[in-house]
Amino acid sequence: MEKIVKYINELEEFKNLLKIWEYGQPTHETRSQINKKLSSARNLVLRAGCLKTYTISPPPMIGGMIMRNVDPFAMIFNPPYDQSIIPQVIDMIDEAIGVIEIKEDFNPNPKIPVNKKQKGKEISNRIFLVHGHNNELKETTARFLEKLGLKPIILHEQSSKGLTIIEKFEEYSDVAFAVVLLTPDDLGCTIDKKDELQKRARQNVIFELGYFIGKLGRKNVVGLVKDKIEIPSDYTGVMYIGVDNNDGWKMILSKEIKAAGLEIDLNKIFD
Repeated sequence: MEKIVKYINELEEFKNLLKIWEYGQPTHETRSQINKKLSSARNLVLRAGCLKTYTISPPPMIGGMIMRNVDPFAMIFNPPYDQSIIPQVIDMIDEAIGVIEIKEDFNPNPKIPVNKKQKGKEISNRIFLVHGHNNELKETTARFLEKLGLKPIILHEQSSKGLTIIEKFEEYSDVAFAVVLLTPDDLGCTIDKKDELQKRARQNVIFELGYFIGKLGRKNVVGLVKDKIEIPSDYTGVMYIGVDNNDGWKMILSKEIKAAGLEIDLNKIFD
């Protein structure tokens, strides 16, 4: 019971800091305290089963990309389109407190069982990582996948074996899952709107996105979207995750990989 009170007090304290930031007179110390307590508070909300993601549309008069699967905890200081999501965070905290109050055995750090098989078939731990010119995001994503016990396959790091590019691509595409990095590397527009250039991912990235959707199915392909870029409109049903500065995308990506049947331990996200 003592631990339950501790968890509730921790969430109440974090909620009060958010109220000061949103409605009061925050200082640099307020922001510092929120940053220090954010990860722990988010974990409590997650473990209580109350963490939600949101779809946020741009104001009609401004326009822009619809942001899907937004983690509110990752957007406290940088609200998308200046639309504060602190009220949603506070609602989740209140809901989590209600859950914790009635669960005497609540444990914010349980050992999560790992699925070793899906439908009786062994699932590979190989994940193809499609990327453009953003090497920083490529390295960050690859190291995170390795942290989960997975093996990221990056095409240019594999032996060519005398193969052409397309043959090499086919050779190494025997994977269980694909993560596609959609980063603003190119500019493009329709021929009748030459003055409306939009940021886009490279053409080879879009090609490989379509290839893996056809080979693996939509549920086994995730696009990580960096900044405001044009999203392929034909690939409906594909999971797109916005990359934020607070690493909220890592939890969402991990859950999608696990849902596909790959053997990972979600506890490693918090290590």
